[in-house]
Amino acid sequence: MPADFVRVASVSDLADGEMKQVEAGGTAVLLSRVDGGFHACTAHCPHYGAPLATGVLTGTTVVCPWHHAAFDVCSGALDQPPALDALRTFEVKLDGDDVFVRVPDDADQHGKGIDYRESDGREPDSVETEPSLREGAASGGQTVLIIGGGAAGQAAAEELRRQDYAGRLVMVTPETRAPYDRTKLSKGFLGGGAGPESLPLRDGGFYERLGIEVWTDRTITGINTDTREASFEEGEPLAYSACLICTGGTPRRLPIDGADLEGVHVLRSWEDANSIVEAASGAKRAVVIGTSFIGMEAAAALTERGVEVALVGRDSVPFEGVLGEDLGRTFQNAAEAKGATFHLGADVERIETTFGGDEHGAGARGLGVVLASGERVDGDLVVLGVGVTPATEFLSGHGEFYGEHGALLAASTLALAPGLYAAGDVVEYPEVRLGRRVRIEHWRLAQQHGRHAAQNIARALVSGADSPEDSGEPFTDVPFFWTGQWGISLRYVGHADDWDEAVVDGDLAGKDAAVYYLQDGRAHAAAFVGRDKAAAAFEWLLAEHGAPEASAVREGFDPQEALARG
Repeated sequence: MPADFVRVASVSDLADGEMKQVEAGGTAVLLSRVDGGFHACTAHCPHYGAPLATGVLTGTTVVCPWHHAAFDVCSGALDQPPALDALRTFEVKLDGDDVFVRVPDDADQHGKGIDYRESDGREPDSVETEPSLREGAASGGQTVLIIGGGAAGQAAAEELRRQDYAGRLVMVTPETRAPYDRTKLSKGFLGGGAGPESLPLRDGGFYERLGIEVWTDRTITGINTDTREASFEEGEPLAYSACLICTGGTPRRLPIDGADLEGVHVLRSWEDANSIVEAASGAKRAVVIGTSFIGMEAAAALTERGVEVALVGRDSVPFEGVLGEDLGRTFQNAAEAKGATFHLGADVERIETTFGGDEHGAGARGLGVVLASGERVDGDLVVLGVGVTPATEFLSGHGEFYGEHGALLAASTLALAPGLYAAGDVVEYPEVRLGRRVRIEHWRLAQQHGRHAAQNIARALVSGADSPEDSGEPFTDVPFFWTGQWGISLRYVGHADDWDEAVVDGDLAGKDAAVYYLQDGRAHAAAFVGRDKAAAAFEWLLAEHGAPEASAVREGFDPQEALARG
């Protein structure tokens, strides 16, 4: 055996379909055995550094236990986001019962929780666009326009290049920055655990190298679907061969007096989060209106900054409509244990300015949230977490695209019209397992949409497909989201927005439980606390075999065993 190979295991250490983390010259390596063959690759997920060996291996796919990025252990290929990069793979040799792996000298740079980026270590001004991309952009040929610089837009741009699309590629965003990790805003960034440097998804050199034009601070005003031309508030119109709309959502402002007062904040953008951080510095109390995910995450983050938080919500418990009473109560108890107070079953009548100074009204200025009951909840700042509406106003002249609440009605291929697609928070699409349309506001689903739309765009540009139904393959990925707040880490798989029954398996108080949401006789969704591996298995179970029957869930259910059985 050559000297640069390192013995890492015995053949007998792994049965077929098993994986384990091993060490090769001080580098962590994921070793797996599939169909009798051994494969070695990066041991940690390039998203947040989770140890992949604690995830799920199904066929040749390893699923990250934390946020469900999925990779092919044979090739390292990225199968599912939220990771952006593939895994590195390493050469394996067998000698009798010994398994040897060879790793390069720089293997450790992508294997110990470091956020690997393809442009790491390269200065932006030294990065040259690959010749094929430069020629394609300059050829006067095809142009793909991506309207939106969030999760869907970022994923679509990268996937188009993976699909060997070499034409002009333009991403337009009204924000002043290139795409960044919005999921961190209401968690680590607002709580102080993640700095600004952790937010960008890619550095500037990455876009230049791939020939992706990122137009920041540019607002779309309209699309002419006949001429395939987009217009903007600033600059000339742009003609496109194909266009993806992924403009995301606009935070709702309550239709009440005082909703626009200084000190009342929404949380959607980097700028929004910065404003809240600035307002929270020196603040003693905050009022958060809304007890679903953004509101609860923001409240938890403010608590980490030492701010006392009061939450106001219309439900009887947080997350009541999404997670049910039992799990919602678990979050409420955890929040109260950290000092949060709740005003539930409450409607907000108005927000008003208050003064906490002397008897003449001079002194510190604050805000009071007045409830319909007459009670007033005071704070130094107010955060609105009451949802978003699809940012689709620029399509107001195309009523044929609109569904409920301004969402865009896409075909199963995510196409709206010839050459026009939609992805992310703006789209209402046919969910294959439920047999009806849904609109889901999840970061990871937006990435899945973006990747899938890009694949269909690439196919359509080659085939010349002229109808939404003929524009590629239907979208069938399983929705998934996560949240971490008040010491609870939750994984939610699937979608059941009108469930009939929530079946709890395990101990919610002990943070070891699954809650299955039954709808039409099947468990179309489940929430997991302290059962990350089961959550990963459940996603692949839904994807490969469909939702399990309600009777199976009620009798005691193990997603890993069900996935293994097929």
